[in-house]
Amino acid sequence: MSLPLIGITMGDPTGIGPEIVAKALFKEEPYRVCRPIVFGDPAVLMRTLELLGLSATIEVVSSPPKTDFGPGKLFLVASSNLRPESIRLGHPDRVCGEAMVRYIIDAVRWVKEGDLRAITTCPINKQAMNLAGYPFCGHTELLAHLAQSRRTAMMFLGSRWKVILVTTHLPLKEIASWITRERVLSTIQMAKEGLQQFFSLSHPRIAVLGLNPHCGEEGLLGEEEEQAILPAIEEAREQGIDVEGPFPGDSFFDLSTETPFDVIVAMYHDQGLIPIKMVDFREAVNLTLGLPFVRTSVGHGTAYDIVGQGLADPTNLLKAITTAAELSKQGSSPSC
Repeated sequence: MSLPLIGITMGDPTGIGPEIVAKALFKEEPYRVCRPIVFGDPAVLMRTLELLGLSATIEVVSSPPKTDFGPGKLFLVASSNLRPESIRLGHPDRVCGEAMVRYIIDAVRWVKEGDLRAITTCPINKQAMNLAGYPFCGHTELLAHLAQSRRTAMMFLGSRWKVILVTTHLPLKEIASWITRERVLSTIQMAKEGLQQFFSLSHPRIAVLGLNPHCGEEGLLGEEEEQAILPAIEEAREQGIDVEGPFPGDSFFDLSTETPFDVIVAMYHDQGLIPIKMVDFREAVNLTLGLPFVRTSVGHGTAYDIVGQGLADPTNLLKAITTAAELSKQGSSPSC
């Protein structure tokens, strides 16, 4: 059986996306598990190859290639035609914002038409995306819109923990108002469905963190635990889900012991991602649950401070690609 065709979106043309794509697809590793095809810009990617001194070739395609795949032979869907000389590395603008969104739109179209088995995304710039007229606060929200998915969730896969987020890219001052019984319950349900679908865990054990210090100290330090989180846990238990909590976020991630839980439900972005990136910064992968297809992403950003210097490490992208290939064997993500 042929290896799955995985689409890789190039990300921000002014960030490290083109560089990590070029480096990753110059290695043997991704070709052992999939047939990668890039959605990006041919001129930008060619300039990146020259900058890195990589003697790779780029073949622009408009349909799935029939020829052999291998290191140094990049197949690319030309979703933009930028002028590299007009691009300032580390300084994305509206035109680049339009380009990075176009890569995603085209990849989603391919996966909807059955040409791709999964998508792996490189980092984008959210402000540039909004300047281009796409009012989304991140990749996940844009993908949910394109796929018309009613609910999605970000699950980060690390060597020690799997973490799923109730809220994603929000200012801290807004998070409490987003912590509702319905949203917490939905995240618990998606955690269960995702682990059953992708990791063959028929009855996963789920931990839920609190929002406030010491889980609110019975209302003294916050009421979200009593009003939203505990009721969601109780309802999930009534549905037969093995879930416990809430646990204080400051003491849950203990490196000295193994956790008995299969996944951790965190209330907000940094609560869940600081510990997992502390342990697995180079290899933690973002998996989007709730889409009708598999989507993985690198766990890092555009890294403007090192762009164009040849320093970008493709390890995380390689992990995201291989994870997408493996998960695509399990079928589509449960969508709701």
